Amino acid sequence: MTAKKKGQKVTKRQIGLAVSAVAVGLVAVAICWAFRWAPKKQEIVYPLDYEQELLSAADEFSIDPCLLAALVYCESSFRPDAVSSVGAVGLMQIMPETGRWLSGKIELDAPYDDEMLYDPATNLRLGCWYLDFLHKRYDGRWQEALTAYIAGQGQVDRWLTDPELSKDGKTLDVIPGQDVKEYAAKVMRTHEKYKTAYPDVLVCTLDDDDDGLQE
Repeated sequence: MTAKKKGQKVTKRQIGLAVSAVAVGLVAVAICWAFRWAPKKQEIVYPLDYEQELLSAADEFSIDPCLLAALVYCESSFRPDAVSSVGAVGLMQIMPETGRWLSGKIELDAPYDDEMLYDPATNLRLGCWYLDFLHKRYDGRWQEALTAYIAGQGQVDRWLTDPELSKDGKTLDVIPGQDVKEYAAKVMRTHEKYKTAYPDVLVCTLDDDDDGLQE
C-alpha cells in the first residue's frame, strides 16, 4: 500500500510538471507570435510589391507612402495587370482616357500609350500626380480627394453644390452610395495597417488628425 501511494504521488507531480511545461510553452508561443509571426501575417495580408517604384512616386509627388500603399491595395491588391469591369487599369486603376490626360501633366520616358498603364512605375507616377492634384483641389481634405479618386471630381463637385449633402460647399457631410461612402474610410483604415506592418520601410508623413474624414 505504501509503495502504491508513493507511486501515485509521483504521478501527480509529473502531471503538475507537464501542465507547467505546457503553460510555459504556450506563453513562449504567444510571445513569438506577438513579435515575429503576427507582423509576418500582416505582411502576407497586406503585401508591399513594387516597393522602390512606390517609394519613388510617393517622394516625387509628396504623397504619404503608407497612404499610397493603402490606395494601391484597395484598388488592385498590387496586381499590375488588374482591369476593372469599367476598364480601369493597373495598380492604381486608371481609366485610359484619364491616363491620356495625366500623361500631359508629367514627363514620361516615351510617348504615352494606354499599354503604359500596365507598367507599375508609370501607373504609380500618373496616379500619384492625380492624387496630389485632388488633394490640393479639395483644400487638403482626404475624404473629398479619395472620394473623387473613385467617383470622379465632377461627381464630387456636383455633390458639394447640393445643400443636402454639404452644408458649406467644401465638405461632404453625406456621401451617396454605400460603396463610395465606405471607400475613403477603407483606405484610411488600410493606411493604418501598412503603417503598422512596414514601420522600417514606409515612413508615414500623414498626421493622425490630418485625414479630413468625418465621424
